[in-house]
Amino acid sequence: MSAVEHTDLARDFDEVRDLTIIGAGPVGLSAAFWAGMREASSRIIDSLPDLGGQLTTLYPEKWIFDVPGHPRVLAKDLVELLRQQTLEQFDVPVHLDTTAERISWDDDAVVLHTERGELRSRTVLIAGGHGAFEPKKLPGYDMTPWEGRGAYYLVGEKSEFAGKKVVIVGGGDSACDWVVNLLDVADRIALVHRRFRAFAGAVAGGGQIRAIRVPGASDLARRELDQLVVEAKSRGDVDVLVPFQIKDIAGNGWIERVTLFHSEDEGQEVELEADAVLLQLGFKTALGPLKDWGLEISKGSIVVDPQMKTNLQNVWACGDITTFDGKLKLIATGFAEAAIAVAQAVHHLRPDMKIQPKYSTNTGVPGAVEGDPTSPAS
Repeated sequence: MSAVEHTDLARDFDEVRDLTIIGAGPVGLSAAFWAGMREASSRIIDSLPDLGGQLTTLYPEKWIFDVPGHPRVLAKDLVELLRQQTLEQFDVPVHLDTTAERISWDDDAVVLHTERGELRSRTVLIAGGHGAFEPKKLPGYDMTPWEGRGAYYLVGEKSEFAGKKVVIVGGGDSACDWVVNLLDVADRIALVHRRFRAFAGAVAGGGQIRAIRVPGASDLARRELDQLVVEAKSRGDVDVLVPFQIKDIAGNGWIERVTLFHSEDEGQEVELEADAVLLQLGFKTALGPLKDWGLEISKGSIVVDPQMKTNLQNVWACGDITTFDGKLKLIATGFAEAAIAVAQAVHHLRPDMKIQPKYSTNTGVPGAVEGDPTSPAS
């Protein structure tokens, strides 16, 4: 049963589960899978409205190249596969739009206090990615009146931009990535940045835009993306306007025109027809309520030991939100950290349980019906 189909979330507030996982991103979903494999009961909570964390909220239609077993996979497809692996095989209630504001301890239970009520469990695993995040606003011009009227910070479906004239604002990885991702969708794309740093070569003509990055992509993939943008510019599909900034936006209920000014000569202006402005200026991340829980924090991350244990009683953590010697912030390493954290948390509850799990080729998935493809291999 999936999170969306779980019809009795209210009853879950009366349950004491083995593990409450904070974060419904890829690492949180993986942790719930490992809890199921350990035959431990779990639940997931997340302040966001959808499964997938940043994969869903920030770049659902971007390729990920560094997940083992997938030469490349769309972020949203990876989330769906994780959903199937976890929520369709185990009974895991998922409380979305739910923020854990406070933590306390009541006898043997850890209590998470949310705006919807108290959730009790024997252990807690924080898998909150980078923590709470929100898009950075455009400096120098207030885009608020155009939000919901053609101004975007996030892309849910590329089809939203089908046949549209799109102005992408930003000089970092995401701005460049979305140029590539929207080439086959948008009618025309303009890439705007207020400084020369990222795009000077492209403006000069024939140069490569070295700012293009895909998390975990190989050098070959990056060069291919570079070449795609250079070719698109030479075809006239992409206009690169630097150093320019937004001076004004006009339209009748929806964005229709964008006026830019030159950063070094404000008298030089350019007017573009536009149906959408996609702002890719980065995101501010913060621990949110977690910072007040008494966790040991270093440079905005939760300190954990080699067993992924925090300094709080019965609280573990894994994924990008953690820090330790040798830390690598990758989805792949987050998956491994989730397996370690769950093993340690469940072993804490059941000291007679072996840390090393049995191989799934022999055990299959606990609770699988006979003849099911998830049953043990013969």
